[in-house]
Amino acid sequence: SLLSLLNSQDCNIYTPTKPPKRKAVDELPVPRKRHSPAKSPSSTDSSPFKLISFPASPTPEQPTLSLPPSSSSLPASSLSAPATPNQTFGNLAEVYRPSGSPIRVTGTKVVTSVKFTESSDRNLCKVDKSLVCKGFWDSVEEASRICLPRRSGKTYNLTQLLLFFSCMPEQAKVKAMPDSLLCNGDITAEDVAQMDLATKCRLKRERLFEDSLLRKLHPKFYHEHFMKYPVLHINFSRCKGNTLGDFIVNIGGSIRNTVHTWLKEYRLQQKDAELPEFERLNRLVRTYEGISEEPEDTAAKYKNLPLRMFEALSDFVAEVYGRYILLVDEYDIPFTSIYLAKWNKDDKQAARNLMKLLYQTMLKDNDNLIKGVLFGVFEVPLTEMGSGANNIKEIRMV
Repeated sequence: SLLSLLNSQDCNIYTPTKPPKRKAVDELPVPRKRHSPAKSPSSTDSSPFKLISFPASPTPEQPTLSLPPSSSSLPASSLSAPATPNQTFGNLAEVYRPSGSPIRVTGTKVVTSVKFTESSDRNLCKVDKSLVCKGFWDSVEEASRICLPRRSGKTYNLTQLLLFFSCMPEQAKVKAMPDSLLCNGDITAEDVAQMDLATKCRLKRERLFEDSLLRKLHPKFYHEHFMKYPVLHINFSRCKGNTLGDFIVNIGGSIRNTVHTWLKEYRLQQKDAELPEFERLNRLVRTYEGISEEPEDTAAKYKNLPLRMFEALSDFVAEVYGRYILLVDEYDIPFTSIYLAKWNKDDKQAARNLMKLLYQTMLKDNDNLIKGVLFGVFEVPLTEMGSGANNIKEIRMV
């Protein structure tokens, strides 16, 4: 019974008692310290754990890192050389790099963000990523996609690819580089002043790659592909809109910016202005500029105009300069803006269909394409029921 269980000796019943009286501080006993004799290293110990002691400060024999006023990187042949105590920060960065890694760190001036065209500054702390150009050529098939998080160097690498492969002067990309960088033992300031714009741009781009790992480790690839191809660079970072019409105008504006670059270069070269592809491209640009000033409802009716502009640009570049490389930056921005837009269901579906058809025209149904790559953050589906841009190869870092 419950009563017999309570009376049993195995059951502990709590009975409240008064707490003991606390003693004064002076009456508390002083704890005594225990001193155990130190064991010698040769003594046996049954414990599986061993005490490991570390030095409190580096010994004189250990190398210490210091930032010198200027540092230079080691050549590729000395990457496996042992470190010595007097080596500088740049040399230690080369020695302690994982074996087989070709990336080289140079410079001592640390900044938060460096553009590729600023890498000619010898004091900036930067990483040589020029081997990306060869990796792009070897890994990227006719159509590929690279998705990386924000602030991971997508624009830096894309600019590097553009300035390496493009046969155009790319004045807008290198105009921030001062002309004084071209002066050396063979070229004086007077010689630079007499150069034309195309020659200055070419020499500035050569200066960007003159000490690169790509040129040192793969000289044959460098001379075969440097400034040899037309490159179309399209940036969709501003393709947003409050309405479908506004969205179409911004998509067409991104393509129009690339069109203006090629038409300007075509006019500077004083080539045949009666070329049919040139006239067709000019006509579509004028049409776009006309609807961009119209109300948004009117612009929504020209949803196929960005597609027609790219087709005309593709035919024009292929006819005048040959087959080209396509680089698309922020390809996923239009899809994220459609997802976040407060449009009706039909407008959102029309915008998605436009972008999928545009990427299919760029990367699949394009006989003028040598290689094309999309840069972005998110892997957006570009196919519908198996059709669309279904030939894209995913390139991942892991």
